[in-house]
Amino acid sequence: MPRGRRPGITMPEIDRARLQQSLIELTKSLPDVQVQNRLMACTDRDLALAFSGMASDELDAVLNRVAPGKANRVREEIRIQKGRHVESRYSVSALKTIIRSLESNRTVAGQRSYFRPRTRNRDR
Repeated sequence: MPRGRRPGITMPEIDRARLQQSLIELTKSLPDVQVQNRLMACTDRDLALAFSGMASDELDAVLNRVAPGKANRVREEIRIQKGRHVESRYSVSALKTIIRSLESNRTVAGQRSYFRPRTRNRDR
């Protein structure tokens, strides 16, 4: 096993955690208005994909920067996605899109609206 890796943890999950931390730091370093405008322009699904698995206090800190209605929709989408078993690569892609949007201060095209949930048995 490669050094620094824990059994059962995949590279996309490590990337997701690292990117989520980068997103949190970025939202703290940018002006409130810029963060709010960029996050409000993102789709609820992209935000939910990006924030899935994030600690609740960190999630609250980021979602406090958007309108309450959008924050509630994103929380609901996160709850829905937990039952779908979405692969980490979709979360990583959404995180990269949101980070690019925040860094460039312009809207960046998001994820397509359909993603294939993981299945236990791929032969179906």
